[in-house]
Amino acid sequence: MLHIKILLAGLHQEVNTFGPGTTTLDDYKRKQYLLGEDMFTFAKSHVRCNEGADGIAGCYLTLAEAGAEVISGGFISAQPGSIIEQSVVDDYIAHLKAVAKANMPYDGVVLFMHGAAQSLGSDDPEGDIIEAVREIVGDDTPITVGLDLHANVTRRMVELSNTISLYQRYPHVDIWETGERAARLCLDIIAGKIHPKMAYVQIPMIIAASSYSTETEPFKSLMQKGHEYVAAGKLYDFSVSQMQPWLDVADGYSSVIAVGEDADEAARIAKELAADLYGMRHEFVTELTDVDEIIHIAEKNESGKVVVLNDFADSSNAGSAGDSPEVIERILALESDVRGLMYMNDKPFALACREAGVGNTVEGLLGATISPNLYTPVKVTATVKAVFDGVMPYKGMWVDFGPSAVVKIRNTVVLVTTQHRYNGLLELYRAFGYNPSDFEMVVVKACTSFRAFYGPLTDLIYPAATKGAATANLLSLPFKKLPKSFYPFEDNAFTPKVDAWGRSSD
Repeated sequence: MLHIKILLAGLHQEVNTFGPGTTTLDDYKRKQYLLGEDMFTFAKSHVRCNEGADGIAGCYLTLAEAGAEVISGGFISAQPGSIIEQSVVDDYIAHLKAVAKANMPYDGVVLFMHGAAQSLGSDDPEGDIIEAVREIVGDDTPITVGLDLHANVTRRMVELSNTISLYQRYPHVDIWETGERAARLCLDIIAGKIHPKMAYVQIPMIIAASSYSTETEPFKSLMQKGHEYVAAGKLYDFSVSQMQPWLDVADGYSSVIAVGEDADEAARIAKELAADLYGMRHEFVTELTDVDEIIHIAEKNESGKVVVLNDFADSSNAGSAGDSPEVIERILALESDVRGLMYMNDKPFALACREAGVGNTVEGLLGATISPNLYTPVKVTATVKAVFDGVMPYKGMWVDFGPSAVVKIRNTVVLVTTQHRYNGLLELYRAFGYNPSDFEMVVVKACTSFRAFYGPLTDLIYPAATKGAATANLLSLPFKKLPKSFYPFEDNAFTPKVDAWGRSSD
């Protein structure tokens, strides 16, 4: 077997420009900060958990199974959140460059990232990372990249890479497979099996992530068309990016990528899919229900299925802080005894509950501790039901929610944590001993990803008319950099063209 050496690395975070504060090194270290052999140890033992770590595991195991010598450039990942401190990116790139230089030469490079990062000094950290690696390995070494479906794929990223592969499903249940795709493309290029041409088309629009899914129309048919082109042998890979809509950058677009042997065919298909996506723009609408109405629906519900109040505007998976008290405020105002289950990210209140102790009552202000510009805290009287250190086992990992408490307010159970994690997963509540299906109403602070897990439990899912940094009302947000010449700011005609090509392996 021919010996091949591949550099594997990545920085993974989705940024919400409008979220409060910044993302720090500590935020990365709370989740994954895997340098050197730590990245391999993690990947070998990793169990699919529907987050970015799936991708790096998919990359590594695919490369290892092919017999490649894999060099660890390190993988660091943080919970979706606010703009990144520049030192985090600078230090990671410095580490990656040092490792890359020390282990030259390479047959290929695989990078697994999110694609919607933003730092205090850069609107395109992923492009900065690809460029740093390209400068070291040279023009002839293939670089393949895996990204999130919500990536902001920039022209620079495309021009520096040989292939870019995005998740193809939303809810994101194919992150592992995306890592495998990126790795296999690199291996096939190295083996001379393929000589891909990557066509990239920018689409002048952003759409709220709560308004579509690849499992429903019209997006489902568009993705199916791409899969059919791959099955027919016309493409090696394709990707559709619905850009993270809460990212305020000057070079920001949704996009389509088509990767094939024939450049003309790749260009034709990329333009076709881009035109189709833009043509659907008016169909991507989030139907909202008033919070009071959802509470009343849950109170009257006799189906035996839990009602989901989807507070997507405060989605911690989309970079919001998870500290909105809107729902509990309405429960109190209505004097509702709905058996509810909800989550709140509020460190001062969690610590006050821990100080008071189990069985005691805490009176104080709940919520808006991180986002006081968006919300007003609510005065509550809460009975402390349990306290936790917040470190929970989850699929082979230890997840740190920070010092936490479970309280009861009227008839609603509230998990109060100091770090937000896994907001779209059932495990957020199960980790604290509660099963969402045992309640009349559960609050889920996620955009669409949660439907993969809550969908089998209930079809009573209601996106709520709440406010937050992940709002569906994009026109209400204070964009300063993003071009205002495209949808939904303006609704113009669009003729797709290939805006960039990836590096050729010929």
